[in-house]
Amino acid sequence: MQWSAVIGYGLAYGLALSVAFTSAILAGAAISKDFLLDDYPPAIRERYGRPRSARGRRVAIAVGVFVWAGCGIPLMTAAMTGLDGALDGGLSFVPAALCAALVFVTLAVWDLVVLDWIIFAGLRPRLLVLPGTEGMAQYRDLRFHAVAALKGSPLIVVVGLATGGVATLLAAMS
Repeated sequence: MQWSAVIGYGLAYGLALSVAFTSAILAGAAISKDFLLDDYPPAIRERYGRPRSARGRRVAIAVGVFVWAGCGIPLMTAAMTGLDGALDGGLSFVPAALCAALVFVTLAVWDLVVLDWIIFAGLRPRLLVLPGTEGMAQYRDLRFHAVAALKGSPLIVVVGLATGGVATLLAAMS
């Protein structure tokens, strides 16, 4: 297996997905500040005191569809297609699964470090501050975001295995 190809495709497509994800999050927040309400620390949600608005729910769905169907699937398809051509023996399960998992590890680390820690907790742009919660110390709760990232990490294995299986099956059929 050519590790450099697997790592290169995983990181490159993971960064591309991360940029698309970041753009979608910021655009979603510009349209409806409360669309990510469930991702805020509990004390902030409590002080905000309202459930997610109907507009926030619609924006959350639109952002999810854009990120996963509009960007995630096409980028993962491109990564697997490119990896298939870059590997001497063609695409097989292990490199496909590792590459897909690396795409999502890259996204998870980007989300935690860049979005959660640097932008959300560090810079705290008004765009991401819920009305009535300005200045709350919980915006700087790095542990909250790290725990949330760890809770989502098993999904990386699932995505890697599922993508590896589908990509290998499709490569074998072609």
